[in-house]
Amino acid sequence: SQTIYLPEGWTGGTPAELSVLVHEVVHHIQNLLSLKFECPQQRERLAYLAQERWLGLFNRSLASDFELDPLSLLVKTRCFR
Repeated sequence: SQTIYLPEGWTGGTPAELSVLVHEVVHHIQNLLSLKFECPQQRERLAYLAQERWLGLFNRSLASDFELDPLSLLVKTRCFR
C-alpha cells in the first residue's frame, strides 16, 4: 500500500520518535526497490543502521533510547538457521 505506519501517539517531537520514521523510510525504500532478503530479519540491518546514525546526530543511540543492546540487534538483524 506504500504506507508508512507509525506507533499510536507518535508525534515526531523527539529525535527518538523521528528515528522511528527514519527506520520505516528505509523499509519503504527497500520495498520500492523490490529488494530481496534471505530472511525478514536481514532487512532490518540497514534500517537499524540508519536509525542509529540519525540518533548519533543528537548524541543518542538505540541502546539509550530503545534499550537495544548489540546482542539484541544481532538477533534482530541476522538469519539463523
